[in-house]
Amino acid sequence: MPVAKGMTQIDDEMTAAIEYSATTPVREAQRMRGEFLTRWRKRSSQLSPRGAGPCHVDLLDEMLRDLGIRGADALLHHLRTGCPMSGVVGYEEIYSPGPPGEPEITEEELLRRQPDVLARSTQAIRAESPANKEAIWSSVRKELEAGFVVELRNPPANAVYLRRFMVRQVKSDEPVPRVKERACDDGRMALINKAVRMATPVKLDTADVYAEVARRVAHRATTRDPGAAFKSMGLDHKEAYRQLRARNDRLCRCVVAEDPSTGRVRFFRMERLSFGEAAAVVHYNAFAKVLARVVRRGLKLPLCQYYDDFASPCPANDDTALTDVLELLQGILHTSFNEDKTSEGHSFRHLGLVFTIASEGVGVAISAPRREGLVHMLKGVLARDSLSPGEAASLAGKLGFATSALFGRVGRVPLQPVFRRSNASTTFAGFKLGGDLEEALGWWVRTLAEDVRRTVPLNPIQPGEGTRYVLLTDACLFGLGAMMATITDGDVVAIEYFSHPVPQEGAGLQIHHLEFVAVTVAFALWFRDKDDFTVSVWVDNDVVLGSLVQGRTRARELRAAVHLFWERLARSRGDAWFERVPGADNIADLPSRLLHAWAGIPIRGVLPKWREVDQRVVDAAIAEVL
Repeated sequence: MPVAKGMTQIDDEMTAAIEYSATTPVREAQRMRGEFLTRWRKRSSQLSPRGAGPCHVDLLDEMLRDLGIRGADALLHHLRTGCPMSGVVGYEEIYSPGPPGEPEITEEELLRRQPDVLARSTQAIRAESPANKEAIWSSVRKELEAGFVVELRNPPANAVYLRRFMVRQVKSDEPVPRVKERACDDGRMALINKAVRMATPVKLDTADVYAEVARRVAHRATTRDPGAAFKSMGLDHKEAYRQLRARNDRLCRCVVAEDPSTGRVRFFRMERLSFGEAAAVVHYNAFAKVLARVVRRGLKLPLCQYYDDFASPCPANDDTALTDVLELLQGILHTSFNEDKTSEGHSFRHLGLVFTIASEGVGVAISAPRREGLVHMLKGVLARDSLSPGEAASLAGKLGFATSALFGRVGRVPLQPVFRRSNASTTFAGFKLGGDLEEALGWWVRTLAEDVRRTVPLNPIQPGEGTRYVLLTDACLFGLGAMMATITDGDVVAIEYFSHPVPQEGAGLQIHHLEFVAVTVAFALWFRDKDDFTVSVWVDNDVVLGSLVQGRTRARELRAAVHLFWERLARSRGDAWFERVPGADNIADLPSRLLHAWAGIPIRGVLPKWREVDQRVVDAAIAEVL
């Protein structure tokens, strides 16, 4: 299946940790980490106790300054005093700033509308099933015992009412599938999410980032020692959002829940960040990212962070890397982790995927239980021939994860009908699937039934290295053409072209159809029998360029062709980059006009050679856009 498309950007701090981890002998790295931990363990004993923050904040403050990590002052202040849950929130020292703006509503407007919020929240709470009421109440009682909430007999005038409900998630990627329940407080119904604006969008270390970090570690290490072996390690932050306190001075956030034993609605002041409030996302992730940065700088391990999941590749024989990270974050800084969820190994589950690091590259796969769960779900939808917008939204999220994690642009076309159904505003009898949706779900069933995986090669070909290809394509209403150059170590060594008339079947096609046909024919001509190639493709038609770059298109008649193109490319393990070339600079323009006279003129010292095209290839490409 597909390889990764493109190269993920890695910052200088992560690059330095990668370099150290990949090139430093294990015993030397362990000695360095031991000395670092000993020094800060001693310093921790000299300072006052941890206090009420999510960690030993004073020690974290001192450690950040010692490691040269600047710009965390606002975060440290919020860790000590509580995080604001309304207004403009963000951390420009930690994340890049987003576009300027203000919240949709003011705090005054938010409070003015709370009587209506309370009435609607109470109505929704009363309508919950008995089982849901018990689950909600149980979650409140547990948080009351933990000190995360405080009961209020009479909510104050600045109360914001958060209806609690339960979110159930099937963990199908575990050896024994289970249903995970999580309490969610409805920040949308409470309108508090409209009273906050994120000044700094959160940037996370996604599966692509982890794959690229692992690739760089393995590539750098095997360059020095071809026999080097690797593993991955992971940690899970305990009760992530609940570790951080929230401010309740300007707004008193009150969880609303019904006591099933009495039927009475009761109120609880939420002391911590809450799952369901928009501001919680940036506050928690800023804290988690700073913890990851401390590990990168202090222990020199390339630790990645995605919400409360932390992971790092390391040498297979480094038997203290995981315990050293736990000792720093939990033992010294006093932030809590789920030790029963820590793991390490050659085959490593992270973010719902299974990663392996080997000599041929970093393998990424969907776990068998998750694949089987998705296939079972899809077959059920197909069998009953019905999919509601709500179900489609949930399904789109699951399939979107598979698409972004493994397929790249492959899968985007068959994902679009699912998204369109999720956004359906009208109701129709039984929400029947219809042709496009049924066909898309069928493709997903067939694809996920395979052992879906991708491999990120340790040493992908870069411009100027190895052999790669440059392809320029063009078309007019009566002709198709393309120029292909083979480049080895930066030097052009071969140039070929094709020039072919548009057959009668394509006479009525628009120019963007024919431009796409030219690309399809060129790939069939030069890359059908190749594997693991890298090609830069230059086109001068914006519709075609957009569809190839995005893997989807608004041009309905091109959707199937775009999908087929990317599916073929994925199965060939090819890597294609698409760029726009101005029409006047496109040297494929002449062969598309069926002109050959210029072919005797050398290009960079190489004479172009004509390549014959099988008529059946052209006919098949045209049939895909009809």
